[in-house]
Amino acid sequence: MEQEKRTEELKTLKMLLGVEDSGKDELLFFLLDDAERLILGYCRLCCLPEALEGLIPVIAADMYRAKGYGDADFAGAVKSVSEGGRSVSFAAPTDESILANYYKRLKPYVNRRGRVPSDVGKVCECI
Repeated sequence: MEQEKRTEELKTLKMLLGVEDSGKDELLFFLLDDAERLILGYCRLCCLPEALEGLIPVIAADMYRAKGYGDADFAGAVKSVSEGGRSVSFAAPTDESILANYYKRLKPYVNRRGRVPSDVGKVCECI
C-alpha cells in the first residue's frame, strides 16, 4: 500500500514537472520524502493527515524548481545587483520560503501542543 502511494505521488510529481523518463526517479523520491518530512515537521505531527497527502508532490515540485535540482548551472534567485563594481549576489531558497505558499492550507493541521524531545522514540498512533 505504501509503495503504491509513493508510486502515485511520483507519477503526479513527474506530471507537474513535465518529466517523462525515469532518469531522475531517485532524486524525485528523495524530494517526495523531504516534502513529507517538511510538512510533518512544520505541523508537529508524526503522521500525515489524508487531506494533506496531495500537497506532497506539489511542494516537492516547488522544491525541485526553487532549489535548481537537475540543473548543474543553477545559482539561485538574484538577491541584489550593483552596477558600479558589477556585483551580483544570489539567494538560496529556504524550506520556510517554499512553505510560505502553503501556510493557510497547513494551518488547520498544526499541532499546537507540539512534540517534545522525549516523544522522539515513541510510536505514533495515527487515526
